[in-house]
Amino acid sequence: MLNASVIISTRNRASILPRLFDALAAMRLNSETRWELLMVDNGSSDDTVAVIAAEAERGRLPVHCVSEPIPGKSRALNRAIKQAQGELLVFTDDDVEPQASWLQAYIDAAAAHPEVDGFAGKVLPKWLGDIPAWLHTEGEFALPRGITNTRDFGTSQQFLDEQVIPGGVNTALRAEAVAKNGWFREELGPGTSVPFTEDTEYMGRFRRGGGEFWYVPEALLYHCNIPERMTKAYVCRWMFDVARCQVLAYADEPAGKNIAGIPLYLLRHYLSRSVSFCLEPREQQRLQKKMKWRFTAGEIAGYRQLPAFKQALATN
Repeated sequence: MLNASVIISTRNRASILPRLFDALAAMRLNSETRWELLMVDNGSSDDTVAVIAAEAERGRLPVHCVSEPIPGKSRALNRAIKQAQGELLVFTDDDVEPQASWLQAYIDAAAAHPEVDGFAGKVLPKWLGDIPAWLHTEGEFALPRGITNTRDFGTSQQFLDEQVIPGGVNTALRAEAVAKNGWFREELGPGTSVPFTEDTEYMGRFRRGGGEFWYVPEALLYHCNIPERMTKAYVCRWMFDVARCQVLAYADEPAGKNIAGIPLYLLRHYLSRSVSFCLEPREQQRLQKKMKWRFTAGEIAGYRQLPAFKQALATN
C-alpha cells in the first residue's frame, strides 16, 4: 500500500496546472515514501487531459489521470476515492502551490499519531495582483477566511478546536476514515447548482462521527488568488452564494413563523441590514455591513429555492 494518495479535481485549468506540477515536483520526500497523484479531469473542454498526460510522460511525478466526464467536483472526488491506494488520502485544489515540506509533513504526522484519523495543514493566500487597500486578512476588517483562502492556526502542531471545520483545500484523512465517512454529496460543490459547502459538509460529517483533526503547520501550501477575487463585487457575491448554499445543504423548511417559506427573522435582518448599510458613510464599515446584508439576501434566496431543491433530491 502507498503512504499517500493526493486527490485533485480539475476542470478547464490547463493553463495553471504546470505551476501546480512544478511545486509538487519540488517537494522534499523521504527515499522510502511512496505516493500517487490522482488528477481527476472533470469534463474539461480545453487541453487539461493533454497537460496531465505530458506530465505523466515526463516521469517526475507519479501522476494518474482519472476521468469523470459528468461535471461536479464531489462526483470527481468520489471517483478518485474509489481508485486511491494510499493509506492517507490528501485533498487539495488545482490552484495551489504546495511547499517543499507539504506531503512529507502529513505522512510523518500520521505516523507519529496513529490514534488520529484527520489532519489539516496551513493555507496562506498568494495574491496574483496588487492587494487593494480595503482587503484585509487580519484585524477588525478581516474578510472571511473562505474569501482570502487562509487556514492559519499558528506554528505548533495541535488538535484543532472541535468547532473548526478545516474544509478541503488542505486536509488529509486516513483511508479507513474515508471509507467510514462515506461519499461526498454529489448534489453539492463546483459544477452543481450549489457550488459551495461540499468539503465543509464532508469534513463536518467526519467531525460529527467523532473524528478529530491534528493541525500540521509544516503541511503548508499557498492558494493562488486571481485579481478577479480581489474586488468588492466578488466579496459581496461570495457572501451571497455561500449563504445560499449553506441553507440548501443544511437547512430544513422552516417550521416557525415565515412568509412564503422565508423565516420572519431573516426578513427583519434583511431590512435592518440594508438600512444600516445605506446609512454608513465610512468605507471599511460600509463594506462589512454590505457583506452582512448580502449574506442575509443569500439565506433568503436559499430558503426560496429549498422546496424545489429537496424535491429534486427526493426524485433522483
